[in-house]
Amino acid sequence: MFLSFFFICGCKITANLAQYYPLYLRYHSGYLHKRRYMEIMPILERKIAHKMTTLCSHITYPEFVLPLHKHAEYELMIFTHGSGKQFVGEGVAPYAEGDVALIGSNVPHLHLCKSRMKSGENAGKEGLKPGLETEQEDRLYSSGEAIQFSPDLFPSSLLNLPDYAHISELLSKSQYGIRFYDEGLYDELLEMMKAFDSSTHTSRLIILLQILDRLHHCKKTQLLSSTAYNNANRQPELEEPIGRIYTYLYNNFREKVVLKDLADFVGQNPTSLCRYFKKSTDKSIFQVLAEIRIEYACKLLANSDLTITEVAFSSGYNTPTLFFEQFQKIIHLTPAEYRREINGTAK
Repeated sequence: MFLSFFFICGCKITANLAQYYPLYLRYHSGYLHKRRYMEIMPILERKIAHKMTTLCSHITYPEFVLPLHKHAEYELMIFTHGSGKQFVGEGVAPYAEGDVALIGSNVPHLHLCKSRMKSGENAGKEGLKPGLETEQEDRLYSSGEAIQFSPDLFPSSLLNLPDYAHISELLSKSQYGIRFYDEGLYDELLEMMKAFDSSTHTSRLIILLQILDRLHHCKKTQLLSSTAYNNANRQPELEEPIGRIYTYLYNNFREKVVLKDLADFVGQNPTSLCRYFKKSTDKSIFQVLAEIRIEYACKLLANSDLTITEVAFSSGYNTPTLFFEQFQKIIHLTPAEYRREINGTAK
């Protein structure tokens, strides 16, 4: 059945995460105006490990950085260095070197390494002995190897075939995010990635199938999210132009979102776009933007020691006041109350 793939290779993999921006911390209304570092950095540093044009690519991540993101491709992630917390959909789980995860198409995810969970100047240096900063800071950063592959490789006409039933089941489960814990799996997958890189055309697709087949037969697995991100509950992500709006908001929520820029990205008139979005989703564009920002802020409040003001600016807000207002409106708690409750310290 491998021959079924021969007719669907040859397009370019999409890469929508090459955006750059600075993080500013400004204190308004009597607070000290202070611009905090976070130099201009990529949303997600990634390097394609080969030069082929293909629907499945080996991606190297030299370092994970903060932003929540999503993409159309499925992603098999192998954590090769460091530790932290992995967010997939509604779920969160710690990760460490040697862990393996499969993330479904258009599922929001975030790899929060330890160096990004510290506040201010303590990031990466808390409790270090003199002369050991470089070595120990290095342990706080995370890197990984991934294979991203397009859903176009697995059309429904293919997945409905009996020969692909186990692959169909695996990809369906990946919409929850899956962790794999079988002994020796990490080393096996790294070897298969080497073969993947040295192969071309259909040989690469066969190795991809072998990888997915190996994952299907893993005995120790765990679903990361209690909710599957699929066509039923996230359908706007796959429709046009609604899908382009969601993609733009997810990839730009930490910056100032201007309606005209969004409309230009989608290719529609701003007024018509707002009317269409409201009719299709029963929400305004900026209401969805606020939900995305607050969702991200909740992850930082629960899993970092950033101050609440730092969380506000890291989540795309120019002033803490607006952050507090929208947080309470959506979560029905203040940020401080939410942090205490989620960490089990509520009085």
